[in-house]
Amino acid sequence: MPGIRSAGITCIKSNLFSLAVLALLFSCPAHAEESGANPQTDAHVAVPTIAVPVWHEDTVNDAEDDEAIAEADHNDVWQRIRSGFGVDEEASENPLVADHESWFAARPENVHRLAERSRPFLYHIVEELDRRDMPMEIALLPMIESAFNPAALSSSAASGIWQFIPATGRHYGLRQDTWYDGRRDFTAATKAALDHLGKLYLDFGDWQLALAAHNCGGGCVARAIRTNIQLGLPTDYASLTLPNETRHYVPKLLALKSLIREPEPYGIAIEQLPDQPYFDQVTVHASMDIHSAARLADMSSDEFIALNAAFPRNLILSDTPVNLLLPVGKLDAFQRNLATGNWDTWQPYAAKKGERSTAIAKRFDTTLARLEEHNQLHVKNGKLLRAQTLLVPVRRHGTVAAQGGISTPSIAPIRHVVRRGDTLHAIARHFSVSLADLRAWNPIFRKSSTIRVGQMVFVRQP
Repeated sequence: MPGIRSAGITCIKSNLFSLAVLALLFSCPAHAEESGANPQTDAHVAVPTIAVPVWHEDTVNDAEDDEAIAEADHNDVWQRIRSGFGVDEEASENPLVADHESWFAARPENVHRLAERSRPFLYHIVEELDRRDMPMEIALLPMIESAFNPAALSSSAASGIWQFIPATGRHYGLRQDTWYDGRRDFTAATKAALDHLGKLYLDFGDWQLALAAHNCGGGCVARAIRTNIQLGLPTDYASLTLPNETRHYVPKLLALKSLIREPEPYGIAIEQLPDQPYFDQVTVHASMDIHSAARLADMSSDEFIALNAAFPRNLILSDTPVNLLLPVGKLDAFQRNLATGNWDTWQPYAAKKGERSTAIAKRFDTTLARLEEHNQLHVKNGKLLRAQTLLVPVRRHGTVAAQGGISTPSIAPIRHVVRRGDTLHAIARHFSVSLADLRAWNPIFRKSSTIRVGQMVFVRQP
């Protein structure tokens, strides 16, 4: 089908779907129900800015040199996006596209702001779309999902740049716990989002329908198609009766596409974006806070968090190696400092009922604000209401050199979050440790075996 980039995928006209296929689609997990950030309302959300190289007029010796300009365009991510547009717009005319195009055109500063926020992330998304032979409009999708805010959270609990709801995130392998939210892990969530969209395209055979299903769920779109078939009505996206947000979802994307394709008539200045990676990836298995990690990478905490938003409590704590993103050029310094420098690791401390939180902070040479940042303190008048295990900073010195892009500093204890049905005996058996050791590592359990869902249990590693 003209305008659709889908090697090896046969496009099926939506009005030829059989009821058997429709029934199958009811099992599709919803991406989000009435969720997602709206750039028309969220364009002013504060997001840390990240400096990304741009070309200036002196990049070419002669501004009139067509060959040099063509070469610059060839090495521009925005030009890759424009040349890869592939969502078919001729199948149905949707008046909502013009409405949203007029809205954005009247607010060029919003489009410019969205384009600037996207710069650290676009190259990676474009590379993934190119590898999968998917239309480049999808690279613009986070503009209407989250305004490219890595920490965006909707009223429907959809999170991250791609706005996954919890269930769909887990369905696509995005782990979510107290310390890590894969929906806010940019590279992991991008893979999951493109997997989801690719699956929906195979289901529906049309990119507009796939995008609609990405917003409201496959079952939602399948039901709308079935209703139109029964009524003898067309089954293209614009003809379906869909939730209000989903009706506007694709038109917003197509409107932004028009402005990105030809920004000059709208007075929008979009700087060229070098067709090269913005970030490197490094894997660490460590216990450290975000501020220490940023310092090791010679970055501000805000800049580091903008690329690594997957740690809701600003602590890197994981039973398995964690993937971090660092701007190109920062990787060597980070690995060197990790091997030779100092940072704060966070270890368990069995705090007693009645202890003052300020005294605990002073004891571990930290501030109360840092202690509160990484712990949920249950206090009244500055005193702990009950005994609880807290994480406290302990200064560590790196002694292990990074190898093969994987940094392995001092190994932190495993942090097991208690689930429904867990017992201390079951946890000990699962990790092949003795109950006595488990009690020794968790003083709160020395007198009682009572545990609560969501509680942390620490297990020392060999």
